[in-house]
Amino acid sequence: MNKNIERPIAALTMFTKLPLWKIFPNISAESYRHVVTWWPFAGWFTGAFCGGLYLLFSLRLPAFPSALLAVGGRLMLSGGYHEDGLADFFDGLGGGTTKEKILTIMKDSHIGTYGVIALIMFICTLVSLVSSLQPEMGALMIICADPWSKFCSGRMLSFLEYARKDGAAKNLAAYPRPSAKDTCIALCFAAIPIILTCFYQTQLILALICGITASCIVSAFIFILMKKKIGGYTGDCCGAVYLIAELAFCLFFTMLHQ
Repeated sequence: MNKNIERPIAALTMFTKLPLWKIFPNISAESYRHVVTWWPFAGWFTGAFCGGLYLLFSLRLPAFPSALLAVGGRLMLSGGYHEDGLADFFDGLGGGTTKEKILTIMKDSHIGTYGVIALIMFICTLVSLVSSLQPEMGALMIICADPWSKFCSGRMLSFLEYARKDGAAKNLAAYPRPSAKDTCIALCFAAIPIILTCFYQTQLILALICGITASCIVSAFIFILMKKKIGGYTGDCCGAVYLIAELAFCLFFTMLHQ
C-alpha cells in the first residue's frame, strides 16, 4: 500500500477506536512512526464527531447535557488516549521534584490526585464553554479547535528531544523529527477546517484568530516548561499539550464571540 494512504490510516487506528486494523491489518511500523504528521487529520473525525453530537443532542436537550454527551462521545471515540496523557502529565509535574521522579510517575499506570483534578477541570471547563454557545457555534468551535490543537502539540517533536534515556515510549513508537514537508502536511490539515469556517461564518474570524494565537502561546509555554522539568517530551506530554491547547483555543474563542 502507498505510504500516503497507509500513514493517515495508521493515525486513525492509533488515535481513535475505529477498528481499521481489521480492514488494514498489514500497516507497516514505519507508517506508525509518522502518525503525528497525520494527527490533525484524525482530528477531523474526532472534532466532527463531537460537533455533530452536540448539534444532534441540542435538538431535544438543553445545552449543558448536550455538550456533556458530545464531549463524552468524543472521549469514547478516542478511547481516552489523550485524557490519560493529561492525567499522567499533571501527576508527574505535581508529584515529582526531579526529572527521574517525574518520568517515573508519568509511566505509572495509576492515577493520582493531580491527575483526577486535571481531568475534572478539563472536562467541566470544556463542556461549560461549548454549552455557552449556540449549537452551531459550539460545533464549529470544536471542529476547528480539535485538529489545530493537535497540530500545536505535534510541534514539540520539532523542538524537543524524547525525554526518556532508553528512548522507548509506552506505546513502543519512536517518532522521528518532522521534516518541513511533514510540518506542511500537518498544518494543512489543521488549517482547512478553520479556513472553511471563516468562509462560512465571517463573523467568527476574529474569534478564530484569538483561539489560534492562544493555543500557540500556551503550547510554547508548556514546551519551555517540559524542557526545564524533564529535558524533552514524552507521549503523555503530547496528549496533555493537545488538550490544554484546545482548552485555550475554546476559552479565547468563546470570550471573543460573546
